[in-house]
Amino acid sequence: MPIEESYKRASLEKLQKVEEYIKNALQEILSQVDEEDLEYGVSQEATLSGLGELWEEAVEKNNYMEVVFTEIMEHHDGAYLKATFRNSTEDAYAERYISVWSSGRVEMSYALFLSLNSVSARVERIKGDTFRFFFKK
Repeated sequence: MPIEESYKRASLEKLQKVEEYIKNALQEILSQVDEEDLEYGVSQEATLSGLGELWEEAVEKNNYMEVVFTEIMEHHDGAYLKATFRNSTEDAYAERYISVWSSGRVEMSYALFLSLNSVSARVERIKGDTFRFFFKK
């Protein structure tokens, strides 16, 4: 059964709010980064007040995401399932990574990818309003 279009649209609107917030913050952060360093990649942490709540709604608690990858892997201690879910707008996409181990352990992580002025960025939440950014040209 296909997902209702209004539900999908509401989920993507949340993602667009996070994208706009981060792009505004990235312009300020990137203005302090040396252009030559961007060729090799730069990792930086920043606290962005208010982004934690938006992130939680748009990325971590967002129920509408499409499955883009699944894999079952066999290991010496049992099998596990890896799955990646994605929400995409024109300029950004959020991903949820899930690993389910045969022991019952479940691991989840999240990332947001976007581009700004020919610079690609990967954003991950550390805790609360603190985020890790990785930039590369």
